[in-house]
Amino acid sequence: MLPENIDTSISLLESDNTQLNLVRWMHQCELMHRYYESDVVFVIQQTGQGFEIIVSSISQARCFTTGTLFEKETPVFQRLVHTPPEGLYIDLTSQKSQDLPKDFNEANSMLTRPILWPDGTHFGCICVLNSRTTKSETDAFMLEPFQVLLQQELSLYCQTQRIESLSMRDKDTGMLNEYGFIMMAPRQLSLGRRFGAHAGIIFFELLPDPLIKQIQEHHNRLLGKIIQDTIRTADIAAHYDESQFVVLVFIDSERDLLHISQRVEKLLYQQNESLKIDVSCNFFKPDSSLKLSPMIEESKKGLKSEQEKQEAQLAILEQETRDEASNTLS
Repeated sequence: MLPENIDTSISLLESDNTQLNLVRWMHQCELMHRYYESDVVFVIQQTGQGFEIIVSSISQARCFTTGTLFEKETPVFQRLVHTPPEGLYIDLTSQKSQDLPKDFNEANSMLTRPILWPDGTHFGCICVLNSRTTKSETDAFMLEPFQVLLQQELSLYCQTQRIESLSMRDKDTGMLNEYGFIMMAPRQLSLGRRFGAHAGIIFFELLPDPLIKQIQEHHNRLLGKIIQDTIRTADIAAHYDESQFVVLVFIDSERDLLHISQRVEKLLYQQNESLKIDVSCNFFKPDSSLKLSPMIEESKKGLKSEQEKQEAQLAILEQETRDEASNTLS
């Protein structure tokens, strides 16, 4: 299985893929371009939007540059999804003109070799496009090293993403930790705003069991499970610190925040009558320009523990001011 933080429907050009050396991919395209004496060589990825060119060799034709997107229903690219591992040679002159993109008007042939994700699902293809046929043009054997290189890099990319995913998880609850929430929530917030969704930040703080005067691991696991069972798939929840949980929720109205909070509180009481929580929440409209960080800080202010911290800091500051004034007078 692929790491859960990799979405194969999203283009590599849109994702955070600093582990992938796309410049090296381009150089490999250039090598294949020279070997096959082709018009252009490109790597294409199948995404949710269609088939997108990720890198290509240098070409005078601007139609095969990085970012070029072909419709997902394009017959010639649909055929590439089922390309055998050893590659495929396609005589484009025998294809129906309506089955080919207009950018293929000058091309007579295409040589391809598939690229797979580590779990065996289809990533895309290496494509060699030519307006003339040479002896080597029909042989995909020389594409194999390039194919292996790309698949190795995709494997390494997935391993790195898996490690990063683990570093974003809290070991006690399996939920996102503070780092994971900061990494994942902004994108979800941006997506929600794009579709006009109202958002809310809810903080839950687990108060110590009065009998044992402390919070135990199974208390956190219990509250974490209740929160995750209560929210919807589009919402994001995290075990923010030792006693606090945070949720980014998408709602219809501000009163929904109260309903969610009350439901979590009720379910926790049903599971363990001795456990109590403190809740603080804030409502944000789709046209709000606030970033995630100030939204979090605004929501945390309502927690009793945060208010106590602020009062303590204010008391210390006032004492320091009095001490400085006393020293000045003396």
